[in-house]
Parts: sequence; structure tokens; C-alpha cells
Amino acid sequence: MKRTILLLLSILIFGFTAIAGNNSYELRSNHSFSSTILGFEYSYEGRIADRWTLIGRAGFVPTSFYIKSTQINTTFSGNMALGLSFEARWYSNIAKRAEQGKSTYNNSSDFISMRLRANTADGFDISFTPAYGIRRSFRKLWFHEFTIGPKFGLASDNYFIGAHVQYRIGITF
Repeated sequence: MKRTILLLLSILIFGFTAIAGNNSYELRSNHSFSSTILGFEYSYEGRIADRWTLIGRAGFVPTSFYIKSTQINTTFSGNMALGLSFEARWYSNIAKRAEQGKSTYNNSSDFISMRLRANTADGFDISFTPAYGIRRSFRKLWFHEFTIGPKFGLASDNYFIGAHVQYRIGITF
């Protein structure tokens, strides 16, 4: 009887260990400096639940980017301002990546986010951006991410709707 109980207990422990091993991933809280085409920010990403993080960012952020082309020339214009943002992120496929043996280091996964940003462009500008993104790590501390989604906001008593397309590269510590 003791042998049967010991055998069943061993099988259960081994089974749970194998299942836990297949789903092992861990979102990491981290500090980072990152750059976009027209911006540089410090951020802290903190884990708040399974597959959920909250990111706070502060720095110089892009407020507008224009390309104007005529028959004579093409001009580029970009504006930056001081900005502060808070972003909730849900890492949608981090468990699947872990099961497939792919790296989840430094929160490498696809994600869905909701960002609230305020900046000092033309007085005061506030925006809300739901987005889909992809984050991948390379080397030991470096990461890059791409996000896309609609952007809704209020600037100087005017409402606006625009496109959000962003590439970010950064270093974590």
C-alpha cells in the first residue's frame, strides 16, 4: 500500500512539474532608457499580475512629424516636447512562446496596450492610444519594439484622431 501511494505521489509530482516547466515564463520588472525616431525616454515597467505590466515613462517625446513634398523639394518637420505617459500592457502570447521554447527574456512577446500620455506641446496635449505591439530582446540588455494603433487626443481645445506607428529601441537595467 505504501509503495502504491508513493508511486502515485511521484507520478503526480512529476506530472505537475512537467506542466509547470512547459508554461514557465516570468514577466520582469525593469528600468530602461529608450529612443524613438524623435524621442528619448526613461521608463519603469512593473509587473502587476500574470501577463500584465504597468509602464511609466518620462522624457522628450515626438508630438508631430510631417513630410511635405512638392515638385521642387521635400521637407521634413518634427516637433518634440516634455512628456509623461502611463501604459498598461497585456503580454498576449508569452506563455505560448515559453511552451515553444522561444525566448521570453526581458518580456519578449506580443502585447496589447493602452497608453495615456500628456505632453507640453502647444500648451498642453493629452492622448489615449490603444495599440498592438511586438517586443523582442537581443544581446543581453537590449530590446526593440514596434507598436501600431489609433491615437485619440485633445490639444489646445481641439480633438484629434490620428495613427500611431512607433519603433522603439532601448536598454534595460
